[in-house]
Amino acid sequence: MTILVTRPEQESQALCDALNQLGHPAISHPLLTIHPGKELSQLPELFSPLSDGDFLIAVSQHAVEHTQDYLQHHQIEWKKGLNYLAVGQKSAQHLRTYISDTVHFPTPSDSEHLLALPVLNRVSGKKVLILRGNGGRDLIYQALEALGAEVNYCEAYQRKMTPFDGKLNAKKWQSQNINTIIITSGEQLSFFTSQFAGTDLDWVLHCRLLVPSERINQLGQQLGYQHIETVGGASNSDLLHYISEHHHDGISNDKK
Repeated sequence: MTILVTRPEQESQALCDALNQLGHPAISHPLLTIHPGKELSQLPELFSPLSDGDFLIAVSQHAVEHTQDYLQHHQIEWKKGLNYLAVGQKSAQHLRTYISDTVHFPTPSDSEHLLALPVLNRVSGKKVLILRGNGGRDLIYQALEALGAEVNYCEAYQRKMTPFDGKLNAKKWQSQNINTIIITSGEQLSFFTSQFAGTDLDWVLHCRLLVPSERINQLGQQLGYQHIETVGGASNSDLLHYISEHHHDGISNDKK
């Protein structure tokens, strides 16, 4: 059976290549493209007030890379002495290539586990800058604000969804023996599902769905998916490890 990977193009193709090499047939179908964010020009004024002990949170590697590109172009350096956090291990690795400070990240890689990191016990009265895409991660903002932090967003990148013909693709994917779908965000899951109707939607909802977190698992259940498994992380390495450990040809719903 074949796996459909819906990550942005670069990550999607890399994951498909790795899966194919391991003997798990995989097909790439990116749902979105990544572009520079509308608020990058505000970075200097958002960076300026941050001082020792304040916090900077990167929600993804795209947030890190687009921020780095802007800072480098304008000859601005990442600040020293901040508490740096990343939502995932991959984001943390990218951030570490540009700063010397420790980067804290949770396992599993999601907002809920990030908020449980001990370093955030001292966030009260501190400034927090969240580097994110266009929307998302409101849970982090609201939780830190409730703890007494002064929180700001910067839209470092934009996600643009790519519409597709659900009827045509459902027919094609069934002929390619797709039975597993990887979707790594709630926004992408809602968009993907919205592209199908009727018997095509029914087929999609009965595929095995792999998602990174319990929050997206719950969204999948609300949308009607019948066979959902929570991987525990959104990185390619997390997905590869999970599929290698839990590969099966049939569909079962014992891991909801």
